[in-house]
Amino acid sequence: MIKKRLIFTLLYSDNFFFQSRNFNIQKVGDISWLEKNYNFKNISYYIDELIILDISRNEKNKENFIKNINKISEFCFVPITVGGGIKSLEDAKFFLKNGSDKILINSSIFENFKIINQITEIYGEQSVVLGIDLKKIDNDYFVYSNNGQKKINQNPKKIIKNLQKSNFGELLLNSINQDGTGMGIDYSILDLLPAKFNKPLILSGGTGNFKHILEGLEKKFVSAISTSNLLNFVGDGLIKTRNKLLSEKIDFPNWDIELLQNLKSIFNDQSK
Repeated sequence: MIKKRLIFTLLYSDNFFFQSRNFNIQKVGDISWLEKNYNFKNISYYIDELIILDISRNEKNKENFIKNINKISEFCFVPITVGGGIKSLEDAKFFLKNGSDKILINSSIFENFKIINQITEIYGEQSVVLGIDLKKIDNDYFVYSNNGQKKINQNPKKIIKNLQKSNFGELLLNSINQDGTGMGIDYSILDLLPAKFNKPLILSGGTGNFKHILEGLEKKFVSAISTSNLLNFVGDGLIKTRNKLLSEKIDFPNWDIELLQNLKSIFNDQSK
């Protein structure tokens, strides 16, 4: 049985990290702020994965982005998924060869569909997460790309069904309406999935406390919940959330924290 996962998402742009609400962004702090307020050296033992997305509205600087990713990876001992502006196989190679464990593809699903199989033929299905951003308007769902700026004129159900023809590891469904509200997850987006959808599913958008995450992880077909709410989980918020979820018998991977800490110390010593 696949274990449930708690994923934390960081939104990055031009050397700063941001809080998002309905895809309207607000600057929070740089890498130093992140280290000070989240102590990833400790928190990384209480999350299962980390997603870092470059949401820059202007031209993206991959070199600066990867420098920040590598800085985070120095004190975060979990798999890292990187996304934002991955438009070609060369983009994917750049990140996967420079510290990323997986890449997340969003807008390129609609601009260069072949990129999915091109990447997975080399790096395997497990290396690719597909992200779909959904907005609910008058009880109907619509898919948006390019940081929520471009409406895709295709039926969401058809889009997701067609995605099954390609090779990828996981699907992330994100609610633009719930994004950053802390008001809970929109589970009606699950109705957009085909009856025989067989990929691990990540839900995002609306998590404001551990109860929202608990409710999501208790859903049979949900593999993971991702939250990007920097302010609601600041300090030791993620640690407390993990412990509360464990007390509710959520079937997480059983990390040996002491062993991981020792391995990280050995790795850091060898890197000096």
